[in-house]
Amino acid sequence: MVLWKLTFVKICILAIIFRLILLIYGEWQDKHMQVKYTDIDYKVFTDAARFVTLGESPYKRATYRYTPLLAFLLTPNIYIHVSFGKFIFVLADIIVGILIYKVLCLRGLESQKAAKHSALWLLNPIVASISTRGNAESLIGAMILLTLYWVLVKKFILASILYGFSVHFKIYPIIYSLPLLILLDEEDYRGLRRKGKEKEYDKNSWRYWHDKIMRFITPTRIKFTLISGGTFFVLNGIMYYLYQQEFVNETFLYHVTRKDPRHNFSLWFYYIYLTFGISRGSIMGLIPFIPQIGIISVLGIVFGKDIFFACFIQTFAFVTYNKVCTSQYFMWYICLFPLIIQSTKINLKYKGFFMLSAWAGSQAFWLYQAYQAEFLGENTFLRIWMAGVTFFIVNVWILTELIKNHNYKKCFELGTVRRVWDVLNNVEESSFKSNNLGNFHSY
Repeated sequence: MVLWKLTFVKICILAIIFRLILLIYGEWQDKHMQVKYTDIDYKVFTDAARFVTLGESPYKRATYRYTPLLAFLLTPNIYIHVSFGKFIFVLADIIVGILIYKVLCLRGLESQKAAKHSALWLLNPIVASISTRGNAESLIGAMILLTLYWVLVKKFILASILYGFSVHFKIYPIIYSLPLLILLDEEDYRGLRRKGKEKEYDKNSWRYWHDKIMRFITPTRIKFTLISGGTFFVLNGIMYYLYQQEFVNETFLYHVTRKDPRHNFSLWFYYIYLTFGISRGSIMGLIPFIPQIGIISVLGIVFGKDIFFACFIQTFAFVTYNKVCTSQYFMWYICLFPLIIQSTKINLKYKGFFMLSAWAGSQAFWLYQAYQAEFLGENTFLRIWMAGVTFFIVNVWILTELIKNHNYKKCFELGTVRRVWDVLNNVEESSFKSNNLGNFHSY
């Protein structure tokens, strides 16, 4: 296919043109059609920004559940043009694509293959439509990928600061703290050898676990915790000073106790819908966290040294088991997917295509039920939930297959980035040469 032969620069240019066309079309649709192109969330952001320009709280806008920094960032929507924020989100889109390319090249992938993988994000119509409709998810995607890139190139302080900023901006990246701490060890990440021989204790003794814990507490991990945690708490302190308890309630506590009766992909939707407004239903704000936290914690520990797969698979599990799940959440793991595709043993042409079809097909099944409820006024809530259960089962199957078929590759060894795909390319090349040499001798 000609598209896959394009250079990375040409892919970026094509991605920018594609998004500009969507932005122009979106302006036209908003003015001439009843169904608007612009996402309702973007109007919420803009209204919050307007309150900020008036010296008032962004939380005066109902349903604004984000950090005030987002409202500050979008004040040009009021002063310059209402679509200014969409250009910021598009820019973040392109930055994500550039970071995907850079990370893949750093890990040893040949430039043309890296460009092809980055196109999975840059030329993805779902990604382009979400950002041009005014959704801010590409911003957090850019922050996470830049954090991981800075970890990779050993810009440790910048990575720590940006990670703390990312968690303040949107709370879900806190799940990456565990794999990041696993990654930042003294041997592989810093290249330091252990002093003295590790004493052997019975695994059932307290001395064994005491020794393990003490070896885990290293200067690098302490610095990362202090810098990223300090950044997070300083930003929260400033926002609390400006907006008091309202900031804490809307930005953080709301998401912990949140019960959303509106239809969404979540497995938990129907029960929340039926018990909304009933006091005993409030426990559902906390119960979904139990399996969710357990699964993502195990994944973070097991795959922490393979940081990109750890972050991807944690995010995929987090979204799958979340008590609220909408299409924009898929952006959280789609931006990480190109970074792990090279390490899978799944036959992408056949099984991979089937998995993608099942993922998209189960979404389409859900969307049809939602369309009947929203636009035709039919009571399809039970069928919406059944479609959500189907989508959940498909996602759990995909999650299992991705884990089973992943080639685990540590990112660091002896203080340097492992160019894992250089090794694979060399093996393939030497295998090809030996096969050809054998064929030659057979003649």
